[in-house]
Amino acid sequence: MVSVQKAQKIQGQKTPSITATMLTTTPDKGNARTEAALKRLRSAMTEIEADIAAHNGIYPFNHGRVTQSELCRRADVKKATLQNPLHKDSTRVEIMAWLDALNSTLLQTRDSTRERVTAVADNLAAEVERLTLANQLLQRQLEVAELLVSQLRQENAQLKR
Repeated sequence: MVSVQKAQKIQGQKTPSITATMLTTTPDKGNARTEAALKRLRSAMTEIEADIAAHNGIYPFNHGRVTQSELCRRADVKKATLQNPLHKDSTRVEIMAWLDALNSTLLQTRDSTRERVTAVADNLAAEVERLTLANQLLQRQLEVAELLVSQLRQENAQLKR
């Protein structure tokens, strides 16, 4: 079980990938529904982190915002579940710490998200242009090499006669 102090310590971390240490709260007798909800929440946290990593630091859904409601939606867990006595002082605190750590690395306004997406798109456009030029250069080199091969084959054929 993660204490409130440990959750507060986690809030100060720069890396959002803290799901492995999170959501360890379980009752003395493992309730199957509780275990399933915790598993879905852990899975959703991992998926959200993967989405952010795959999209250059931008959360691709919910206008770039990651909230408790968004996590619950992704985990298919009702937000009210986090308010019950079992989760209120443990799981919810851990989720809030994870969200704080994650959101410290994300831009939160629509305008800043839009600007970041535009910057990423511009970088990708520049990368496409660079790759296109490199491809054209390689195509020219290939044509020159094929011309040389055909000339050498002709010379070889003349020498064999």
